[in-house]
Amino acid sequence: MINLAKSLDLLSKRGPDARGTYIEDTYAVGHRRLSIIDTDHRSNQPMKDETGRYVISFNGEIFNYKAIREELESKGIVFHTSSDTEVLLQNYILKKEKAFEDFVGFFAFAIYDKEEQELIVCRDRYGIKPLLYYQDEDKFVFASELKSVLAYNTPKTLDKASVHQYFQFNYVPPQHVIFEGIHKLKPGAFIKIKNKKVEQYTYYNLPAVRSTTSISYDNAVTQFKTLMEQSVIDRLVADVPLGTFLSGGLDSSIITGIASQYIENLHTFSIGYEGLPVFDESKYALAAAKHFNTKHHVFQLTEKDFSDHIIQALDYIDEPFADSAMLPLYILSQKASKYLKVALSGDGADEMLGGYNKHAAELKIRTGDYPQALMSTFQLFSPFMKGARNTKWGNFIRRLKRFNDIKNKSIVERYYALCLISPPSTVDSIFNTDFHKGTLLWKERKQEIIQGIGTSGLSMNDVMQADFNTVLTGDMLYKADMMSMANGLEVRVPFLDHRLVDFSMSLPSDYKIDRARRKKIARDAFGSMLPTEVLHRKKKGFDVPVQDYLYRNDAIVSFLRDNIGDEFIKEQAIFEPGFAKAMVPSKNNAVKVDPQLWWAYVVFQYWHRKYVV
Repeated sequence: MINLAKSLDLLSKRGPDARGTYIEDTYAVGHRRLSIIDTDHRSNQPMKDETGRYVISFNGEIFNYKAIREELESKGIVFHTSSDTEVLLQNYILKKEKAFEDFVGFFAFAIYDKEEQELIVCRDRYGIKPLLYYQDEDKFVFASELKSVLAYNTPKTLDKASVHQYFQFNYVPPQHVIFEGIHKLKPGAFIKIKNKKVEQYTYYNLPAVRSTTSISYDNAVTQFKTLMEQSVIDRLVADVPLGTFLSGGLDSSIITGIASQYIENLHTFSIGYEGLPVFDESKYALAAAKHFNTKHHVFQLTEKDFSDHIIQALDYIDEPFADSAMLPLYILSQKASKYLKVALSGDGADEMLGGYNKHAAELKIRTGDYPQALMSTFQLFSPFMKGARNTKWGNFIRRLKRFNDIKNKSIVERYYALCLISPPSTVDSIFNTDFHKGTLLWKERKQEIIQGIGTSGLSMNDVMQADFNTVLTGDMLYKADMMSMANGLEVRVPFLDHRLVDFSMSLPSDYKIDRARRKKIARDAFGSMLPTEVLHRKKKGFDVPVQDYLYRNDAIVSFLRDNIGDEFIKEQAIFEPGFAKAMVPSKNNAVKVDPQLWWAYVVFQYWHRKYVV
């Protein structure tokens, strides 16, 4: 059981409070605990039922566990702890797979039935909590993180198509893993293993795309407000300190406003960028904090903060992941963890309610609601205009150029283009000839991302559902889970209560986004509660000063110069040598390439040196 011990060591930051194992002839499971509900040692895991027949290892929280417990007690079931883990287990014993539909929360768990020698492995509806697995002829291995699966000496053969997709999106799409043979359990699914037979089932799907409904907009606003309030209230359940991440945007301000009604002196946390006003939005968070009378903490990040934490963040991720927003989130989580163990976050609202810039762009194109003659004129002059993310004007030009590039594409190709960080043609050019031949499977995988696009006419529900299946799970939720758990902090996401999601997804898209407003229903449901500057502020993505902070970062520059030389590139046999050479900063630390592609390369090479070489 050396591998089990090693895999648990690798999860120590995810669960620093307790460690446990259960081992028998054919089954062994371990658990690292971050104690949130019922911190008593009796609730440590793996946990057995009183008969000893069933054993559970569980990551996550069941927020409605008290209501389920009352129902079970009415049937004569006796509990020995105050934990949600025991409730989950007893509900499964009573209802088997039907129990999964009862749970409000986020989870990844395994339940072993010793008598039947049957294993159930299950993941929550939206993939908020990760669960990876590997199987071969003689074993089935599962864990919360890839590094823990690799502890069992699983093969580390690069999935070349996933490498290509990583450089397109800055993350590996959630349907795949960077190594061949390792899989991510689909959200809303479970695996049953018995007599060496492995079968996968689905217990939840997003509601089918619809464009009409019988509910009026006013009634929809009322119901959305009720569901959102209940979702936040449910996620305040904890036996440890709890607060919120408050960016000053609409989503986190709604959550904070509701939570502040139930928690006195609620701790809130935000970040800013010292001396970089283009990126610094902390003034909005401060306005919201004052409005809701919270105990607010603002961390003004500097170039030194990035230097002090960048290697820590890169060391923790176990799959290439180049969303640069992971860096401030890592720092924020580390600083917040000194005050609390649980933070509420606004993830999921943009995907569910049409909050992204790309949603507004897509709606304009579908409806033709943009100055077409003006855009034609812009096209003539755009080659002479430089776009960039680190200035207000440069970012405006960048967005206009992108809009102009995609507006005449088919609806399917347009959606795919809006998801990209680097176009496939650019990515094709970075690989050497032999490696590139093995990446072409990405074209078949493209269908997984664009599936359903164009099925709802002028409605935007198809776009939002596609974002749920790929962007949300593969990027936003992965980032939130990995960066927070790296610091022993649990992040809860009230917008992803399945009752709220099911309701919102069933509504016409113009209840959520129209030509004037994004996340329309949320604004109307909570507008009277929010400060004016938050309610009416324009959407801004969570941009990170890559060019300002990372190009000249000594640790990164040293890593590239000392470890990624010509000989290494030749032995690695992945990248075209000219491209790789251009990625290494010159003596004045200048890099004449797209910042996002450069950062994706840095992250990949750091990961490759750690996990493959």
